[in-house]
Amino acid sequence: RPSNRAVAFIPGGPGQGATAFAPLLADAKFSRNLDALRDRYDIVLLDSRGMGESNPSNCVFYPAQSPQLYFRQLFPDMLVKSCRARVSAYSDLNQYRTVNAVDDLDDARAALGYPKLVLNGGSYGTYFSLVYLRRHPKYVESAVLSGVYAPHFQPVPGAPDGAQKALQDLVAKCRQDSACRKHFPQFASHFASVIERFKRGPLSVPLKVGSRFVNVPLYAEVLVDRVRQALYDPDNAATIPFVFERAYRSDYKPLGDLVNGMTLALARALDYGAFLSYTCADEVPFIKESAIREVAARSFVSDLRVRAQQHACALWHVRPMPAAFDAVVRSNVPVLMIIGSDDPATPSKYSEQELPYLTHGFALVVSGAGHINEVPCTDSAMVAFVRSGGERPKMRCAASFRLPPFELK
Repeated sequence: RPSNRAVAFIPGGPGQGATAFAPLLADAKFSRNLDALRDRYDIVLLDSRGMGESNPSNCVFYPAQSPQLYFRQLFPDMLVKSCRARVSAYSDLNQYRTVNAVDDLDDARAALGYPKLVLNGGSYGTYFSLVYLRRHPKYVESAVLSGVYAPHFQPVPGAPDGAQKALQDLVAKCRQDSACRKHFPQFASHFASVIERFKRGPLSVPLKVGSRFVNVPLYAEVLVDRVRQALYDPDNAATIPFVFERAYRSDYKPLGDLVNGMTLALARALDYGAFLSYTCADEVPFIKESAIREVAARSFVSDLRVRAQQHACALWHVRPMPAAFDAVVRSNVPVLMIIGSDDPATPSKYSEQELPYLTHGFALVVSGAGHINEVPCTDSAMVAFVRSGGERPKMRCAASFRLPPFELK
């Protein structure tokens, strides 16, 4: 049904290709709001340069047969160096950055004949969308942003403050749940105790590699970030009290399985060469030491993730964006932000700082949701917002999110 209108679906990372989502979107198994809009809008999926099938790096930072490498470092030095040497032999890594990627999308928009796009971004896709808004404002009809972080207001990598708040909210949910409270009455203190053990030095955890079990030293740098990432998703978050109770009793197998499972899932989802090229040019150069100190001091994550990413960027070695790139994005295009109150990756306070600079910007907060915040209510709000041309949503989603049952054994 030709309409000359289109929604551009922009996934996260950076490092996720868009076209891989086509089957899920077509079958309404992901972003159901887009399925509802297909009667009037085409859905455009473009793999940004370096992602999906668009000249990917195919860096393997997490080889399943060598967990001793990725249980030690989030970005293993040896693998970062070797992949950079290989990819830089045929690609200029300085060309893989958000400004170029948004210009690529605008070129595709023009070639396909769409006067304007609706931008639909999640996580890094929100950052991308805001940069697009700044560079090509007259070609944007509206924008729907979920799990928002914006230039100038982005959190410290690893969002230690968001991770700590998400943990505290999980503790509160466990106390409010009779089964969780009964099985894990000291979840908060036992969690803290286990984290402190690993911060004193690596501990060996049993892990099945192929057909055999091996003991692999697990380092705090990896542990805290994989736990933070488990908090993104409600199904993973619901396992954390059980995993840490077992670890408190020195049974580290569930903890090793959690870390390994999260790591390999991320390896399948992201191109980590693209991740480093984009973040090392666009974000890491603008991290302030004062911000690191402020958020790290009160979080179980501390500064371990941000230091690991800074170190990886020194090895990846791409040219940073100029200081002007980190300026606040200002726009009068209609923007709807979907915000999870317990988001460990993009805490709500950062999107709230950007909102005043969007004169037609609206925020919809989903109470109890993390980085993954799609529920039927948000789908309805997104559809209504786009169909209306950007009017403020009339619904509230505060009571629409429920954590799955906690894992108990």
